[in-house]
Amino acid sequence: MLQSYFRALYQDAIGRAYELAFDRIAASLTPEARVLDCGASSGTALKHLEARVRFSRDQYSGLEWSAECVARGQAQGLDIRQGDLNRGLPYADASYSCIYGLSLLEHLLNPCRFLKDCHRVLRPGGELVLLTPNISTYFTAVLILMGKMPSSGPHPDSDLLIKREEIFKVSPDE
Repeated sequence: MLQSYFRALYQDAIGRAYELAFDRIAASLTPEARVLDCGASSGTALKHLEARVRFSRDQYSGLEWSAECVARGQAQGLDIRQGDLNRGLPYADASYSCIYGLSLLEHLLNPCRFLKDCHRVLRPGGELVLLTPNISTYFTAVLILMGKMPSSGPHPDSDLLIKREEIFKVSPDE
């Protein structure tokens, strides 16, 4: 019973957080805007944006680790590329007016490198919208006390990434 209460509380809080994030992203979508969805999956977030604001799908790009998700997004006609956010963003400087990553920062091996690259790729005055779990919430604290850690550590795909590398190196300036 207590577990279902906290599950419902978590779902409500995360749902409200996503609504706020989508509202913020939608507010940045002017006719000349270009938006980059980091951790795009198959373009799921795009549907939430299209429900809030009218804009051209030509304004949207996504970057996703999973080849399967990329293929599903591309089958819908979306500009989603396969890429590794741990390795940087394969886009030109100042090419996007809004970059967003929803519940992904905590899964990256080097989130500071990702943030630095977002800064490079954002246009002057652009917006970066990130959503991450909040460790200080009551339901998270209760889960920790129960021996569970929600959304902790790199994504399971990160293990595959590390195994592919002889040595995973990060230079001191990244």
